Amino acid sequence: MSSPTLPKLLELAAHSLLSSETIPALEEFTVDLFPPLLTTAFAKGHRQALKALVQAWPFPVLRLGSLIVQWPNHESLQAVLDGLNIFPAHRTCPRRSELRVLDLTLDFEQVQGKGASEALAKFPFWLPSTAKAEKQQVTSQPMAAEDSRKASSQSGEPLELHIDLFLQGPFKLDTFLASLLSKVEQSRGSLRLCCRKLHIEEMTFNSLIGILKTLDLEFIQELEVFDWFRALSEQSLFATQLGRICNLRSLKLAYYHWAFSPEAEQSSSYFLSQLGQLGHLKKLHLAYSYLSGNLHQVLSCLQTPLHTLEIRSCTLLNADITYLSQSLHATCLKKLDLSGNSLSHVVPGPLETLLQEVSGTLQHLDLNHCWLKDVHLSVILPALCRCSHLRALGLSDNPVSRTGLLSLLEHTSALRELKRVLYPIPVECCVYLYGLSWGPIDRGKLCQVQAELQKLLQVVQRTDMQWSPRLPSPLPVRLVQLD
Repeated sequence: MSSPTLPKLLELAAHSLLSSETIPALEEFTVDLFPPLLTTAFAKGHRQALKALVQAWPFPVLRLGSLIVQWPNHESLQAVLDGLNIFPAHRTCPRRSELRVLDLTLDFEQVQGKGASEALAKFPFWLPSTAKAEKQQVTSQPMAAEDSRKASSQSGEPLELHIDLFLQGPFKLDTFLASLLSKVEQSRGSLRLCCRKLHIEEMTFNSLIGILKTLDLEFIQELEVFDWFRALSEQSLFATQLGRICNLRSLKLAYYHWAFSPEAEQSSSYFLSQLGQLGHLKKLHLAYSYLSGNLHQVLSCLQTPLHTLEIRSCTLLNADITYLSQSLHATCLKKLDLSGNSLSHVVPGPLETLLQEVSGTLQHLDLNHCWLKDVHLSVILPALCRCSHLRALGLSDNPVSRTGLLSLLEHTSALRELKRVLYPIPVECCVYLYGLSWGPIDRGKLCQVQAELQKLLQVVQRTDMQWSPRLPSPLPVRLVQLD
């Protein structure tokens, strides 16, 4: 019998078995039968069988990400949740469950596959992780013997529910998410809701704090908060929660009201002290916030050097760029994004000094919409060409000419690791207003420039480099569901 035939027979046998009105005696099954049984039960929506299988699951981990993508079924997921009765003493199935982790996360590869769009449409709060998880549908591969013994011996500890969340409000809680949060709250600590990546946008402050209090803060590694906190009391309460996320690796704050005024000095100091508690922080993204002249207060409180720093549209001043070039972060940065800040006033001066400092480690640089012209590019080119590890460069929405682009390509062609360049539409092809390209684009002239760039890439023997312009797109229309 060929190996592809065996799974087919197992699937048919599982479906036949689960189609009967009575749930099979699971204690008589070998553990190898549980994964195909659960896969079939999930696909076909056998609710009672799913509950029984979860309550008798013989492995420490149950991963459902790939099943959710293939069969985005609310009823099947709800049945799995219903099976988490914290394993009461008097159960219909005498087999003792070994389940310690129910993993509902979707990895990056899964969401690229067939059916992912349907799954995400049915579960809009689900946030696919960009981290690559182990390729595994229903976990049938046993853990190492030591880990398995440890999981069994710790059966008194809470069962972990892993999920990554995108929460945008004001909104009505999805039925499944509401059920999940309710079950965790009613479990009195028997269930831990573990969210590795959490995105919160346009929520009321009380809702935000309520979500943070529901989650296991020690588990969060990536936090994105896109909202305004103007009241000092709100900032202090949020800072308290932030300081408790002790394993945070990545923090994104947009539209945050940084209070550096004398009357808010105490609140500001408290927030920065809590930010300083994040000893594992490697990525910091600040956007659409007024930081002029105060960047040193934010960065100096951090315990360890950052690997990624994104400061977008924060009205940075000469002093901010100067401090950054002298900070402990400069010589460790792999990604730097200063887009949306007017940097023409720091050239010549701090900008090329900063590029010199980051040249030993920098892999990704974004200077989009920074009001940089030909004269500014010519000044920073020597420092830019020292970034020998640079892989990606973004320069869109800068009023640069065709001649400036050709010069940029010719000089950066020596950077052997540089593969992707996002260049601005030349000033000959459009009108620039307030540092942004406006009005219709002369497509004919743009095609001529693109042809010249491609020809020069062949001349310098760098056809492996991808040079592309960022064309303006219409603003998306956002639909908000109100209560």
